[in-house]
Amino acid sequence: MTRDEFLKALEEAIMVDPGTLEPGKPLTDIEEWDSLAVVELQGIADESLQIDLQPEQVGACETVDDLVALVDHKLAD
Repeated sequence: MTRDEFLKALEEAIMVDPGTLEPGKPLTDIEEWDSLAVVELQGIADESLQIDLQPEQVGACETVDDLVALVDHKLAD
């Protein structure tokens, strides 16, 4: 799964318009970013990427880039 595919899947899962999750965008600027979005992200990570993301790890992310970096880091482990 590429970065763009990951972001597209996450956009679909949290039901935001395509392009909403743009690089550098603060997660606090995304109205739909809430605890349910974190659960959706964990589902994508588990089902599509076979990685385990903990809520605390996701909660430490401040931007879309932070989310991508977290996923990249977990994939490299």
